[in-house]
Formats: sequence, structure tokens, C-alpha cells
Amino acid sequence: MQEEHGFIWRAMLDTIDVDLRGKRVLDVGCNRGGFLRLLADKAHIAEGFGYDRATGAVADAVRLCGDWPLTFAVADTVPPGWSGFDVAFSHEVLYLLDDLPAHARAVWDALVTGGVYYAVEGVHAGSPMMVKWHGEARDELAMPRLYNVEEIIEAFASVGFEVAAARLKVGFVPADRHTPGFLDWLDYYYDQKPLFRFTKPSPSM
Repeated sequence: MQEEHGFIWRAMLDTIDVDLRGKRVLDVGCNRGGFLRLLADKAHIAEGFGYDRATGAVADAVRLCGDWPLTFAVADTVPPGWSGFDVAFSHEVLYLLDDLPAHARAVWDALVTGGVYYAVEGVHAGSPMMVKWHGEARDELAMPRLYNVEEIIEAFASVGFEVAAARLKVGFVPADRHTPGFLDWLDYYYDQKPLFRFTKPSPSM
């Protein structure tokens, strides 16, 4: 998983506009914990908490966390008692959720005032490759309908987040996992896979 998503994780860290050193971080859909291990090792976060609905993946995350200050749980939403996070992340999670406003509220409640949630989301109705993939896989994977970008923005704005987005600072895309159709994959990563920034504003803002 580290090798498969490593170039995206690096792009996320190159794009965000906060210093993660000493921060408490939440990883939504943590899978096997690779991103949090990267943050603990390279970004020097104080603590990392990750949750995922996949029991086997979370078991691997726990097994692999070593001495890093990381905590993992099997859950569909932010676990009870998890709060006080400075920063949250997700990578291709929003398209799997049946209730975007409920998710936005759960993350809002888990963040400190001024906290930020960075969410990478390329599976949306404005991405031709993902529209095709979603149409073929929706029933098998029991996914909700495909959201458009405006619906994602509205879901988070409706609970109070200030919403912005940036293009990921993607460097080289590995060709061996993105052929055939390599030029289409480049378009996807460069233009159709935004990094959303959802900021929980201070009362005075």
C-alpha cells in the first residue's frame, strides 16, 4: 500500500499549507496505517489516530505501528471520545459515504477550532474515468450514487466549514500501474483529483 499510494501521499504533503510537527492528526479511512506512519516518521506529528471499516486492514495497522504514537480503531465514523485534532486527512473516502453532511459534522466535532480537514477526492461526477469505473463497480461494491463536486462543497459548507481546494502537486506518476490509457491517468491526477481544504473557523473569523 505504501508503494501504491506513496506518490499521492507525498503530493498531499507538498500541497497542504500547515506545519504538521507536533500536531494531533486524524486519518479517515486509514486502511493499514501507512499514511500515519509516514506522518509520524517524516512530519513528526505528536499523535495519529486512524479509523477504517476494514477489520483486517486495521489489524495490520496495529501490528505495523511499532513504537510510533499511533492509535487505530475499526469504525464507520469518528469513534466516540476521539476529539481535539488539529488536522484530519482522507484519501478517496468521500465517494463511499452515504451521508456526506453527517460525515462533515463528525469531523467538525472532532477538530479543534481553527482545525483543518484535507480530503483528496477524485471519484466524482466530473471525472470521466471515474464515472465509467463507478458505473461498472457500483452494484458490486454497494456504493452510493456518484456525487458531483458542488455537492461535496455544499455538504461541508452546510455545517460551517470554509471550503477551498487546490490541485495536488503531483510529480511523476508511475507508468507501470497506469497503463493502458496513461495520458488519461495523467489528466485524472493533475486536473480531476482535487485536494479539498475544509477549515473550522474561529468564532471571530
